[in-house]
Order: sequence, then C-alpha cells, then structure tokens
Amino acid sequence: MKTKNLEKAQFEAVEKKAIYVMAHEVVMADGTVHPGELEAMRQLQEDIDMDHDLINEAKNTTVDEALVSLHNMTFPKKKVLAQILENMAISDKHLHEKEMQLIIQTFKNIGIGEETE
Repeated sequence: MKTKNLEKAQFEAVEKKAIYVMAHEVVMADGTVHPGELEAMRQLQEDIDMDHDLINEAKNTTVDEALVSLHNMTFPKKKVLAQILENMAISDKHLHEKEMQLIIQTFKNIGIGEETE
C-alpha cells in the first residue's frame, strides 16, 4: 500500500489516530471485512508508524473527533489521506458504493475540493 506521497508525509499523533479511524470506517462501510482489508490496515499502521498504544487510542477516537483533526491537516497531507482511503477501499479488489460515498462525504467534511494547491 505504500505510496511515494505517504513516505514524504510526516503525520502528528492526532492525525495518525484520525487516519486510522477513517480507514477503519472505510473497511467497515460495506459490512464485510475481507482479508485484503485486514492486510491493508496492518500495512497502514506500519506505513504511518503507529505503535500499539496509539492504535488503542485511535480505537477510542470518535469519527467526529477524527474529522476535526483531518480538517485541520495541511492540503498536502489531505492529498495523502485521499490516497490512503482509496487504497483501503480497493484493498478487497472491489470498490463498494458505500465505501465511495463515505470517502466522498469525508472529503467534503474535511474541505478537500475547496482548496487549491
């Protein structure tokens, strides 16, 4: 799942938790967790350097809290987030309509599409 942009992005702990929350929401959106999605979540944790304690904190973070943190990220970080969520959605080799709707709504909620580079 590693992308060249992901390697360049340095996320703060609060941003990592928010990314984890929204990636988890994408995985759960279609009602089924596929092995590819589990592997993608594991890879995401490694890619953004999430330790066990941070993962546990993320599990106690609400979607609303995550959206606030994501909204406050810089535009370049939001572009990386977009790639992460897209990769998560297709990690089961199928882009489900509910996953797509969730991602689009997330983008609207955090201001992607309102900014320019």
